[in-house]
Amino acid sequence: MKISYVFTCGRLESLFKILCLIQQGEGHDTSEDKKIIEQFRKDITLGRTFEETELYQRIEKSEEKIVINRLNNILRDKPPHQNKFDLDEYKTGAWSEFSDYKLAIRFSDAKTALSQKHFEKTGEYMTSRGIAKLTGFNPTNIKNMLNHKRSVVKKMLSTLEKLAKEY
Repeated sequence: MKISYVFTCGRLESLFKILCLIQQGEGHDTSEDKKIIEQFRKDITLGRTFEETELYQRIEKSEEKIVINRLNNILRDKPPHQNKFDLDEYKTGAWSEFSDYKLAIRFSDAKTALSQKHFEKTGEYMTSRGIAKLTGFNPTNIKNMLNHKRSVVKKMLSTLEKLAKEY
């Protein structure tokens, strides 16, 4: 699937919201953050590149490992700049990034639950390799999903959640 520039901009907006969520918590919603998002949308609509925006600069300066890894993932397939703005595509990009973040959190929670149950039985925590042996999945893919370096595969998520429940 070819990813458009506007789709990528939508993903960056969600990544900024994720950064704010990590740094400030769920209940903390500032008007400054909303102004930055509104300005970002205006700038993108007017044809500025996302690299020139304050929103992108804040994301880039972040030291949060999750945000850094997700930004690298977003920029891996960076499409060329385009002046045409499509709101639906922008919203789809924003939804896509936030949805994947929520799946990654579920994946991490399932891994933690499985690891905790394994610890109670054996006295050792479950590693990515241990999960790979139980599921047949590639341990590198498991590790990359846990570190937000790769999008979550829904089949792997459902398998891990089921395994954590039944273990």
